[in-house]
Amino acid sequence: MRPEQVVEVAFDGLQTSTRYPGGITLRFARVVRYRDDKSADEADTIETVRSFGR
Repeated sequence: MRPEQVVEVAFDGLQTSTRYPGGITLRFARVVRYRDDKSADEADTIETVRSFGR
């Protein structure tokens, strides 16, 4: 799958998870908006999201 659209996601917290391959769960995640002003190359990575929990 090729990433083609950037989505801004808000969440209330992070929780470690063995259920998901990324190892984390976003608690109460919701789509805020579609970011047509950003390319897929500008999107955050799973590593960035993991750093929020530290």
